[in-house]
Amino acid sequence: MDIKSPKVFETSDKAHADLFNDMVNVLLENDSGLLDQIIGHIDDTKPHASAAEKKKWNESQLYKITADDGKYLISVPADGSIFDAIKDKGTCTFIASSGVEDSPAPSNAYLRGIQTVGQDKIGTGFAVDTSGNAYYFYYNSNHISITWTRLPTIAEQDKWSNGQLYKLTQDSGDRKPLPTVLNGTDILSLPPGRYYAAGQYLTNKPTINDSSWFNINVERAGTRKDFRVIRSVDNVHWIGTVHTDGTFRGWERVLTNADANLDWKLPTIRNGWKTYKSEVNNDYRVRVAKDAMGTVYVTGAIAGGTLGDVAAFMLPEGCEPPFPFYNVGIASSTGGFKGPQYSRQYIATDGRFCIQDTTSNTEFIVVNCMFKAKEG
Repeated sequence: MDIKSPKVFETSDKAHADLFNDMVNVLLENDSGLLDQIIGHIDDTKPHASAAEKKKWNESQLYKITADDGKYLISVPADGSIFDAIKDKGTCTFIASSGVEDSPAPSNAYLRGIQTVGQDKIGTGFAVDTSGNAYYFYYNSNHISITWTRLPTIAEQDKWSNGQLYKLTQDSGDRKPLPTVLNGTDILSLPPGRYYAAGQYLTNKPTINDSSWFNINVERAGTRKDFRVIRSVDNVHWIGTVHTDGTFRGWERVLTNADANLDWKLPTIRNGWKTYKSEVNNDYRVRVAKDAMGTVYVTGAIAGGTLGDVAAFMLPEGCEPPFPFYNVGIASSTGGFKGPQYSRQYIATDGRFCIQDTTSNTEFIVVNCMFKAKEG
């Protein structure tokens, strides 16, 4: 390409002609310089980009996973289907309106998600609805719908919700007091845990009319509940079970070696009665004891008191029978021509032990008997 030069401008006014011709010459110089650069660029054998760079640009991914403004790529209307909208797409973001038929979200919640895939019509991904629930999903080439799973799963949520949150110690490591149950609490209604309560605040406890303090341990195995109750004042234990059918099987007292030992009490003899004196100096003092099963034992011998419904002595508190109890006792150490003699003994529910009558005199009345004490 050649640059053509125009004719020189001539005029009678040489000064103006020279100014115009100078301007034209500048333009011609610029055009010549540009032409030289263009020719030099054409003849330049060095490329401006390498083949590898061109290949990288040519093979770069041009697929969009979001809209140009960064929002979701696919919008699923209320009458649409998430599965139909994304099943033939690659990685993409989407939004599903509230009420979309195959959305796992509540009916009033929108769902936003992202799909990741490995091949056509096989999809996996995650989504979160506007209620705050999270999900993962998948579908395969032979599926006609999406399988949704909430995160965390219901099984995991139930496991966490039912997990034990009670601390065994304070944060400092010191012993943590047991929680105290409220007034009127039914022991059988307590959830699994460890508790401490005064008896007057409890119902369905192992004892009645008992204001002692109790430690209560509750354990659950499926639908069954196991209870262990400990009376702190004397370390007496009870166990109980609510069976799988929901029936409480009652309280059972736990016996220990110490329970086998009887604590004999010596009641005061009254109303003219006194301890029988033996020629061989045997100890016939009246003794009363109650074992761990509630059985009361009375033994001894008395003499010389008032017959009838007056007390020869009073049973210790807690040893009273649940109903009037009658006993036949030996009334003679030697017998007679009519055979051995007997006395009729009456034990009242208020604890009176009475000698009502005798077939002999009152010089030797044996008071040996056993009966079950009333509960209390």
